[in-house]
Amino acid sequence: MKNKFKVIAAVVVFGFLLWRCSTPHSSNAVVNGSILPPDVLPSCTVTKDTFNTWFASGTATENGLVTPANSVTFPHQNNCDFYQWSERMFSWVTSPASGAYGQGNTILESPVFYSVSPVDSANQRVLIPHLPNTILRMSNHLVKNGPNRLPVIKDKKTGKLFEIETPVVRANTKALVKNDVGAAVEVDHVQTDAKGAIVFMDKAGKPIPHPKAIIQHKNNPQHIVHRFALGKKFVFLDSAGNVIESEEGQATNDALMAKNGALVYYLSFVNDVYAYYLTGAKNGQISGSQFPTTAAARDSICAIAQANHVTLPDSNALAMELKTSWVEASSLSDPNNYVTVNASIPTYDTTNSAQWIPKGEKIVKMALVGMHIVGSVAGHPEMIWATFEHLNNAPNATFQYIDTNNKTVTVPQEQGTNWLFNANAVDTPYNVSHMKAAGDTINAIAPHTISASNTLRTMPWGSAMDSVTNQQDKSSAASNSEIISINNTIHQLLVGNDIRKNYILIGATWTDGGAAPTGISYGSDTTAGVSIGTSVLANSTMETYFQGTTTSCLYCHSNGPANPVLFPDTLSHIYSKLQPLIATHDLLNKKKKK
Repeated sequence: MKNKFKVIAAVVVFGFLLWRCSTPHSSNAVVNGSILPPDVLPSCTVTKDTFNTWFASGTATENGLVTPANSVTFPHQNNCDFYQWSERMFSWVTSPASGAYGQGNTILESPVFYSVSPVDSANQRVLIPHLPNTILRMSNHLVKNGPNRLPVIKDKKTGKLFEIETPVVRANTKALVKNDVGAAVEVDHVQTDAKGAIVFMDKAGKPIPHPKAIIQHKNNPQHIVHRFALGKKFVFLDSAGNVIESEEGQATNDALMAKNGALVYYLSFVNDVYAYYLTGAKNGQISGSQFPTTAAARDSICAIAQANHVTLPDSNALAMELKTSWVEASSLSDPNNYVTVNASIPTYDTTNSAQWIPKGEKIVKMALVGMHIVGSVAGHPEMIWATFEHLNNAPNATFQYIDTNNKTVTVPQEQGTNWLFNANAVDTPYNVSHMKAAGDTINAIAPHTISASNTLRTMPWGSAMDSVTNQQDKSSAASNSEIISINNTIHQLLVGNDIRKNYILIGATWTDGGAAPTGISYGSDTTAGVSIGTSVLANSTMETYFQGTTTSCLYCHSNGPANPVLFPDTLSHIYSKLQPLIATHDLLNKKKKK
């Protein structure tokens, strides 16, 4: 009997090793990254013949040029259509640039895309064309605000997001709150009582009974809070009188660091169709009520470009906006496993572990660790919101999938010490911010020094355990299976040591029928405009500290449930501040003359 158990144990161990070795990694791919279950139900796939048509040559080749998906004829029949679109667009923008695309290592660096500048002193942004010898310029943080363009915090208890509004004040007073009879009362300070409860005190030194925040913004006011100092910390009060326990997170300018000490840098892009759509809309040449989704809208945008002596080579891609995250390639032990670009980044005086002061810039090779791909397609002016990560970024929390026998399989949290953003997967707490950026200066968040935090992908495939994320899948496991399935398929069809084998689609979200988004995820609501697909989507390098069971991309990129709209300046947080291309070119020419 003992021998029998030894044989069984040996078979189990061998099977596990075989399972790891049979994952769809190339010989050049990372071996310590997330493992994709090979026995997942093939619920979302691409045929080899179809995959070959993605390549400009008509045949899949190692690191070959992929053409963009045709967003004008997008079928939008089921979830898989959205995931296939996402995979093809990622394969396109990370393709090598050559021929008609001109300079640059990737399509992302080619003239088809524009870099988005940071906000200037006039609260404006410009589109920076990718001209020959132009160096990309990256920032050390990513600003992410809520529907009202206010900073966002996450409730520790519920995971819900709240925006931070500046408290109401009168002349020569401190912040005001409403008391239990609705009268405005000045808050002198906040303290805790003998039991540790938070108490708001008035100028007379008396507790304010049942204080409530006086919210000024009318859009989604129930999700807005005011911030008050409590010693060296802060407390947040909402309009119902609830005290929200939270720490300001990445949406309020947190900086992120890899465990090897490399800072993460960020850069946003838009494609040429987006650029000329924005230009035409802001100059009154075309309607700016929603992003383009039709052939007619495409043609009107092409006409504006042609009037400025520009041809849009990939106009069927429609409007695209990308957010990307990077680390210095020289900091990696395996930089050849990453998509890379050359860019200028700020450098620092690092002698003070509590504050890093910028001291200049340097041009270095940067390695891609994360990417949001957002694009308009036929029938979906709210856009598809997809995100990708490098396999080696961070471990996955426990998740479920459905195998080829239609059985639900539970995968325990991934372990190990070989992650880029996690020193040891057994160490807790996870996803706790250590530092913030103020301009290019980086400040530690007490009690931490400027250092790396331990990152975990809490919603590995954009779906919360024991929840339903969209109307086509009956469980989180079914939703996860679609994403894992399309990843397995793409990795298997990519040829040889294709660099794109080292990246995975985490998921994509949209609304049913292209309805104006409410910002609510499907699992908590099923009315029109809720986020579906993978409806609690987050990227470990861009939403590190805002991964939640009830929030999605469209929570921040919407007008809220009270008045959902499809206006571009609501869906996109960069649109309203961006200047038309004509103004951009004029501004750049003026700077050159100076």
